[in-house]
Amino acid sequence: MYNLFKKAYIGAAAGGVTILPLVALAQTGAGPSSVSQLINLINQIATWFEAIVFILAIIMILVAAFQFLTAAGNEEKVATARKSLIWGLVGIAVALFARVAKSFVASFLGG
Repeated sequence: MYNLFKKAYIGAAAGGVTILPLVALAQTGAGPSSVSQLINLINQIATWFEAIVFILAIIMILVAAFQFLTAAGNEEKVATARKSLIWGLVGIAVALFARVAKSFVASFLGG
């Protein structure tokens, strides 16, 4: 019974967080009013997302390099550094995908 309430609470919180920005935009009228404004908004969001993820990925790769240098042959530290490097590379792939997704969404919406 506790798990059911916990799932319902998490679902309600996630739904509220998802809907809240839409309600805020509806109150001020600041939302996109045409397809071109929607495309510009999506481009701005994707550009910020891409930049943030790319910067975090570079930081992750630098941390992995430091971990490799300080591992001193310890297999556990080398494994941790390898995982950090892999996640850094995944972050770069996500940032590059965000760049491609911008043009895909723009062409899909007719922009």
